[in-house]
Amino acid sequence: MADVDVDTAAPARTARGGPVGNRLALAGAVLYLLEWVAIIGAAPPGPFGPGTSHHSIYSSYATHAGGASFAAAWFAVVLVGRILFVAGVKASLRDRPRERPLLDLALGAMAVSVVLEIVAFAVVAGDARLAAGGAATGLVVGLDSAAFWVDLLIWGPVGVSVLATGVAMLRSGLFASWLSWLGALAGAAGIIACLVAGATVDASGSGAADAATSLPALAMWVWMVVTGVVLWRRAPAAVD
Repeated sequence: MADVDVDTAAPARTARGGPVGNRLALAGAVLYLLEWVAIIGAAPPGPFGPGTSHHSIYSSYATHAGGASFAAAWFAVVLVGRILFVAGVKASLRDRPRERPLLDLALGAMAVSVVLEIVAFAVVAGDARLAAGGAATGLVVGLDSAAFWVDLLIWGPVGVSVLATGVAMLRSGLFASWLSWLGALAGAAGIIACLVAGATVDASGSGAADAATSLPALAMWVWMVVTGVVLWRRAPAAVD
């Protein structure tokens, strides 16, 4: 009797034996999650958006200009990990041309999301420098509002990318069903979160936006790491 693979995170049964392993997906996931180095270590301000007093916005930006600048530069590097992750998943399905259009969409949408997020925090960094230099309160608050809305809409393209990747994984039959569904559902939840945020943010605050993005973010992080580990384990051993 053949041995049975009891690892529930392993790829599902397939005539081809599984996806083409590589180390790109896990490397991308780890690189992306290094954003927490700047989030925790530098504690960058904002963007705050509606519901925050003008005095609080100005004060926070003026006193955290250094952290904002470091975080913006750090994000400009590590957020590219999200694109690398999708590229790794796409490479693992190179023998599945039927899934290629979905993965092309996923790669493009993720690139859009990364550009939006880098721009949002570049604006935050510039705004903090202006506040530290004594710029007018109206200018600082206005730039914060612009950065807030750019950042708020990131979950639209992120959700499209994660949903498309999860569906491609599911259709390929090369990954465990639960893992593929986790990605698809996380992506769908991200899209819904973006729509909810756009509909609920008003002058009183962010409404349900913050709560709506927490669950899809957590699900996406788990999905990325587990998928990356699965593909890493199937990667061919290095040849001296």
